[in-house]
Amino acid sequence: MKDIAVVYKYSALESYSAKQIRRHKERNPELFHRMQVAHDEHSQAFESLQRYLKEKDFSVTYFERDTLSRNLDDFKLVISFGGDGTFINASHFIEKSLLLGINSSPQNSIGHYCRFELKSQSGVKTFRKKISSLIQTSSRASSETHLLRMQVSVADKVVGFPVLNDILFTEQNPAATSRYTLIYRGIRHDQKSSGLWVTTPTGSTAAYQSAGGKPFQIKELRFIVRELYSDTVAQTERRPHEKKLLAGSVKSGGVLELVSSMMHGALYLDGSHQKVPVVLGDHIVLSVHQHTLRAIY
Repeated sequence: MKDIAVVYKYSALESYSAKQIRRHKERNPELFHRMQVAHDEHSQAFESLQRYLKEKDFSVTYFERDTLSRNLDDFKLVISFGGDGTFINASHFIEKSLLLGINSSPQNSIGHYCRFELKSQSGVKTFRKKISSLIQTSSRASSETHLLRMQVSVADKVVGFPVLNDILFTEQNPAATSRYTLIYRGIRHDQKSSGLWVTTPTGSTAAYQSAGGKPFQIKELRFIVRELYSDTVAQTERRPHEKKLLAGSVKSGGVLELVSSMMHGALYLDGSHQKVPVVLGDHIVLSVHQHTLRAIY
């Protein structure tokens, strides 16, 4: 088994053309300055990481985040270098390997999943100590966490990848109404809304919370309906005390089912990482994925 895979991102400035950078600098110099600082921090930290891994003579392979297309389970350790987006992207290509996240610019990048930084001396020391122990040991790290993930199937076919954060089910046009049937615990609910968020425990502090959900740590999936317009259930099915279905949970072994009533619906997996078109009559099944993510989190 190979030692380490490093999945890294380019800084924002590296992603723009010279013309775009020049225009941005002229029109918003203050924001450009912050982007330049973030770029410098990112570059310095990446050089520090490369230098250290080379000094230790580890077997290392580097993958740029947006071009990564292969499974990483032949590596003992996967390091994501960037922010949460890079960590999440790397997780899509892992079933068994251990994932560790480095925040490349702590002052400018969201690093909920990234527990290490290389800006401070203490951060560098902590990271180096952890890497040495992980590579040298032949057993699983006592500090690793197993993060729940989600499986998504459309028309009886598994699509995408193990979802770490959340999925959004909605009309592709954000101004249009989402129409679907929600099948939950044996009851069918015909709904019109702004869509549906389904989240894992670690994803519950992001969009799900902004939509009105409360963060949770229980090992299950939870969903919340966005701006419910109507919820139709046959009177013989609805119990007298039953309220409109706005939220619920899915434990391991359970499922949440959706049937699209839209010609142009979509599933957005882990934010913008993948968009799966959904058409009229498509049957969607959401469940707990059989493989958790091993992470230093």
